[in-house]
Amino acid sequence: MNTAIKNDVQNVAFSMAFITNCTLILLIFSRSPFKLGTYKYLMVYFASVSLFYSFLECLLNPLLLSYKDCFQVIVKLQFSNPKVDRYILYYGCGICGVLMPMFVVHFIFRYFAMQRKGNLKYFEGWYFLYWLSVPLISGFLWAQTLFAFLYEDTESSDYMREILLENYGLNISDITYVGVLYYKKSISGSGTEPNFTGLQGVCVLGTIMTVCFCFIIYFGTLTYKRIMHLILEGRSEYTRRLQKQLYQALVIQTIIPIFFLILPLTIYFYSPLFHFGNQTIGDWTALSTAIYPIIDPLPVIFVIDNYRLAVLEFFGCIKPQRTVSINVTSSSNAAVEN
Repeated sequence: MNTAIKNDVQNVAFSMAFITNCTLILLIFSRSPFKLGTYKYLMVYFASVSLFYSFLECLLNPLLLSYKDCFQVIVKLQFSNPKVDRYILYYGCGICGVLMPMFVVHFIFRYFAMQRKGNLKYFEGWYFLYWLSVPLISGFLWAQTLFAFLYEDTESSDYMREILLENYGLNISDITYVGVLYYKKSISGSGTEPNFTGLQGVCVLGTIMTVCFCFIIYFGTLTYKRIMHLILEGRSEYTRRLQKQLYQALVIQTIIPIFFLILPLTIYFYSPLFHFGNQTIGDWTALSTAIYPIIDPLPVIFVIDNYRLAVLEFFGCIKPQRTVSINVTSSSNAAVEN
């Protein structure tokens, strides 16, 4: 992808992400049902993280290089001290470690709400702050893994030097990067050998993503079964409609991170391990991760009645009317028992 086009795409993506996430935050504070409870603040937290993620993409304008045996996230130096750029890059990449655990917290909350056994007390008071800290701790561990295993080195710089200069007009001295060259020259100099340090780092990142994905599938499945049970036992049309909305939002919110984060990043991380590194992979990964914060709030906005009606009213598609008291998470439990 041409560098100018890449920068334009990231700037446009940030503008659109700003609109969609700020719209959701505004709707949460102005049109949420009174009984939405703690989940209201979780949604604001999710939207704020997505917005910050998009801001970092725009600020750093990273080049996601995928070339033969290596992948590297590359940014131009902007400060006189390269260490400043390096810290911003590494901890900026750490936001990927925040996003997946954030969805885990989301699905755990959703399941507790569906259970209606009083477990939502573990999302109140200090417990709530502990849950919010889980994604931040994961992001910190992600960044520390980059520092420990996926750091810059002379051989990686030499490996990329020509391709960066010819295709992007970038000099190694003008950039900082984080990533892995999977195969390095052997000590004897007669061939190559696996870069075990880089492999360890990628395995740590892959483990974080896999564990989060398993938790999402586990609690998502439990929630799905519970929702289907409530649909069958629902005592009113309101309850059935509510649970169908919850199920639709659940499915969509599961698909988004899988197809816009997990799969692209997995292919980006591991394709060079099998000598399949190609810049098309890097470009598509950059595009999908830039689009993610734009579409992340859309399921909540358009599936939940209160928010959808507010948007339609704003654009003049329908006449102003009383909001529908739909509780997306059943956090009050009383709402689903009507």
